[in-house]
Amino acid sequence: MVRVKKRSEDFNKAKLKASVKKAGAKDEHATKIAEKIAGKVKQGTTTVVIRRWVITELRPLDPKAAKAYETYKKPAKKE
Repeated sequence: MVRVKKRSEDFNKAKLKASVKKAGAKDEHATKIAEKIAGKVKQGTTTVVIRRWVITELRPLDPKAAKAYETYKKPAKKE
């Protein structure tokens, strides 16, 4: 498993696919993007880089979903 720089979390292709689908992308687009990104991720790849790759891949397939993915902000954690 390849680790990405994000709280030392392992890269999870299924999690990436789910987040792309939540942005509004079709299942086949989300699958295609997750597969492509999984092939590019190396040890130490940051989530910022992964996010940029996803947006670049998604924009030509579904501009509306790409915009939603790009502008999504995670809610702050409650302590």
